[in-house]
Formats: sequence, C-alpha cells, structure tokens
Amino acid sequence: MDMKQLRAIVVLSEELNFVRAAARLGISQPGLSQQIQRAETELGALLFARSGRRVTPTEAGRLFARDSAHLVQNYDGAVASARRAAKGQVGRLRLGFVEAASVNVLPAIVSEYRRHAPEVQLELVEMISAELADGLQRRSIDVALTRPINLDDPIKSRVILREPYVVALAADHPLAGEASVSLSQVIDEGLILAPGPKAQYIRSVFRPLFERLGREPSVTQEVHQRYVVTGLVQLGLGYSLLPRSAAMLHREGIVYLPLSDADAPMAEMMVAWIQWEDAPPLVDFLSMVRRIFGT
Repeated sequence: MDMKQLRAIVVLSEELNFVRAAARLGISQPGLSQQIQRAETELGALLFARSGRRVTPTEAGRLFARDSAHLVQNYDGAVASARRAAKGQVGRLRLGFVEAASVNVLPAIVSEYRRHAPEVQLELVEMISAELADGLQRRSIDVALTRPINLDDPIKSRVILREPYVVALAADHPLAGEASVSLSQVIDEGLILAPGPKAQYIRSVFRPLFERLGREPSVTQEVHQRYVVTGLVQLGLGYSLLPRSAAMLHREGIVYLPLSDADAPMAEMMVAWIQWEDAPPLVDFLSMVRRIFGT
C-alpha cells in the first residue's frame, strides 16, 4: 500500500463524500474509488460502507484512517524537512566578520537571514581579516565578511560594498568646519589606528597616498576597539582614518570629514567562501547576499 492510498483513505474518512474527497485530492472520483478498493483488497477488510452517495467508515476503516493520518502527517513532515534542507533552510552556518562589518553590512544581512532561514543555526564570530582567511581554510567558519586580505585560492570572494574613507577629528579641531580635508592637512598630526595585523588593510590601501606625499604616517596610538579610537580622537590626541559608515556611530565631540584627495582609497567589504563548498545553507546564504547588495 502506497502513500497515495493512505492519503485517500484519510481524506475520504474526513469528507465522507467521494466527490468532495476526489476534488480535495485532485483526482477523479473513479480514480479515488479504485484506490479505496485496492486498499480494501490488500487489507482483506471493508473500510467504508457505501449506501448511494452516503459513505460511512466501518470500525476497521475508522481505526485504519486514524492510524494512517499519523503516517501521512509524519511523511509530509519528513518531505518538508528534506526540501528545507535541500534549500539550505535548516542546519548550521558559521559566519565570520570583521569589526567594520558590524557597522555597515552585518546588521542587514543577519536581519534578513533570520527572517529568511529561521531554522538555520547562525553562529557569528568576530575576527580580523587575516584570521578570517585562515578560518575559511581550516573550515572553522563557512563564510566571511572581510576586507580583501589573503583571499587566495581556494577562497572565492565578491565585493558587496565599496565606500570612501573619512578623517575623524575632534569637534574643536581647526579643520572641523571644513567641507573636506586632504591627507596632507593632517599628516603631521598623530594617527590613531588599530595595532599590527588588524591595521594591515588600512595601511596597505593608504600606502600609495602616503608615498605620493613622501611621508610615513606618524602613529601616536594603537588600540583595538573602535570606540577607544574615537574616544582618543574626541580628546584631541590625533586623527583617525575610518570608513564612511563609521560616522553612523555618532559620538559627540567628533566630526567626520571626506577626503578631498583624488587618489584616496575606497574601503571594500567582501563576502568570501571556499570556492568548492556547496553546502545548501552556504549556497542559500550567498544567494541572499547577492539579492541584498545586487552583486
């Protein structure tokens, strides 16, 4: 006996009418009658008493329909679960991200993904870009929101956001009222940025501009946390170079001025993954990211 026959028995026991049951099942009335008859023959028991248009379950039919309803429900649930898994809507996804992503792209991505795939266990792991590339290689994360650092084979990546840098200055700085500033106007002041590997990306993208000016950046303080960087800027202890989205984290006593240099770099945010990985949650996640950012 197959699932079609079980479903036919369950529906007929609910409708008690061959016409309505056949319409609900999307089959012809003769087709439904044949399925019921084959089931009764296989069971060796009459399931429904027929009297004209009237259909009444026998005791055997009532009990069999009751138990069959559980089988149909479990089967439908198993089919739905398998289809959700194939679409990447169940399982686990480990998303690594750089601090800067938490300001611009991460909130939109997490919000949409929670809505889109609520049954997927989404794990968020903050790292620096160099660690994210290594994490992808070691499979400790499945996908990353990262700067374009160490993204060599077998890592595949796609730019999802490009934005200009701004200069962060204390609100009482002499240049605070300007519409924009060039790097040469602040280069003699102290630069406040992240230490070591965490500053690898910003140092690399600004290197050509510093070289054109024939200067090395004068770093007066290195700190990990973005809020500490802006706190030191607020106190007038130096300037910082931040992606424009950092201005969204408004802090009293700081202004964010665009760079007027024509060759000022752009900050790029990438989504990166191992190119041959095809786990359904990852494929579904990447498809969603493309929809959000049009990439």
